Amino acid sequence: MFRFIIIIIFVLTSSFAYFKIKNILPDTFWVKPAYNLFFLIIITLFSAGVFLREYLPLHVNTVINNYSVTWIVACVYFILVMLFVSTINVANKYFNILPFNTGQIEIKRIITLSALAFIVLIMIWGRYAFNNIKVEKLDININKNTKIETLKIVAASDLHLGYSIDKKYLKKIVDLINSRKPDMILLVGDIADAYSQPLIKQNMKEEFLQLQAPLGVYGVTGNHECYGDMENTVDYLKSAGITMLQDSSVLVDNDIYIVGRKDRTLKNRKQIDELLQNIDKQKPVILLDHQPFNLNQAQENGIDLQLSGHTHGGQIFPFTLITKSIYEKHHGYLKKNNTHYYITSGTGGWGPKLRTGSQSEIVEITLRFGTENQK
Repeated sequence: MFRFIIIIIFVLTSSFAYFKIKNILPDTFWVKPAYNLFFLIIITLFSAGVFLREYLPLHVNTVINNYSVTWIVACVYFILVMLFVSTINVANKYFNILPFNTGQIEIKRIITLSALAFIVLIMIWGRYAFNNIKVEKLDININKNTKIETLKIVAASDLHLGYSIDKKYLKKIVDLINSRKPDMILLVGDIADAYSQPLIKQNMKEEFLQLQAPLGVYGVTGNHECYGDMENTVDYLKSAGITMLQDSSVLVDNDIYIVGRKDRTLKNRKQIDELLQNIDKQKPVILLDHQPFNLNQAQENGIDLQLSGHTHGGQIFPFTLITKSIYEKHHGYLKKNNTHYYITSGTGGWGPKLRTGSQSEIVEITLRFGTENQK
C-alpha cells in the first residue's frame, strides 16, 4: 500500500513538472528528445527502486532511493512555486500589476527557469541543513539529591537508519556523540527506518559498539520500527550494546531511573503510571517517549525530564506549519511545573536527505541535581 501511494505521488508531481517544462522548451531538433530521454531514465530508476528493492545491490538501492525521494520533493516545490506564479498571472490579468505580458513564451521561459534555479538553491540548502548536525545544548536543574552533582546526557532521535541513511552517516553521528564525552547516551526512537535487514547488511553494529558512555547507552523504539520487523530490530540493537527499554525501566548507578515507553503506535503499551509503580520517585526519573503527545501525563506522574522526537521539527517546509499545529511543542524545550521536556528535531530524517524546515541535531543536556542548584 505504501509503495502504491509513493508511486501515485511520483507520477502526479513528475507529470506536472514534465508538461510545464516541456511547454517552454525551444524547437531545436535534439532538445525535446533529450528531455524525454531524461524523464524516461528518471521513471525507470524510480520504478526499479520501488519494485526491485529486495533484489538490487545495497549501494545501488541507496543511490536510487536518495535521488528518487529528493526528486519528489523538488517536484512538489516546483508545483508550489508555479501555483504562486499562476496566482500572480491571474492578478496581473485583472489588475495589470506587472509591466510585461506573462503570456509571452520568452517571459514564460524566464519565469520557469528562474523557478528551477530557486528550487535548486532550496535543495542545496536542505542538504546542508541535513548534513550539518548541530549540537543543541541544554542546562537543566532538577530538585532532587543524588550522589553525583552533574550528569551529561547526549540524546539523538530519528536516525532512520536503512537504505537511505547508511552506515557512513551513522559513523558521523557516533563520532559527533563521542566528541561530546557524555556520561550517558539516549536514543529516542526511530533508530531504524523500518526493517533490520539494511542495518544487518551494512554491519551497523560495528558503529554502535563504538559509542562511549560510562553509564551506558539506552534506547526506545519509535513508530517506524513498528512498521517493520520490530522484534528483530530490537534484538539487533541489543546485540549492538544498546539497552532497549520496551515499557520498562532501569536504575542507572543506583541513582537515576531511565523509563522507556513503547511507541503509541502499539495500542497495548502501558500507561506511565503503570511504568512507575515500582520506582522510587525520590530519585530523578527520565522518560523516553518517542511521540510527544499528551505531555501533561509526564507532569502529572512526577517525571523530571521527558525526551521525545518524531516530529523532525517539520523537516520539509511547509510541513513545519503542520507539526506546529498538531503538537503542543513540535521542537525545543518546554517546562511544566517541575517537569522538563525536550522535543528534538532528530539526527537523521525520513524520506529525502533534506531539511528545509529544520536542522539535524543531537542534544547535549547537562543535568544538575540538588536544591542548592535551583535558581
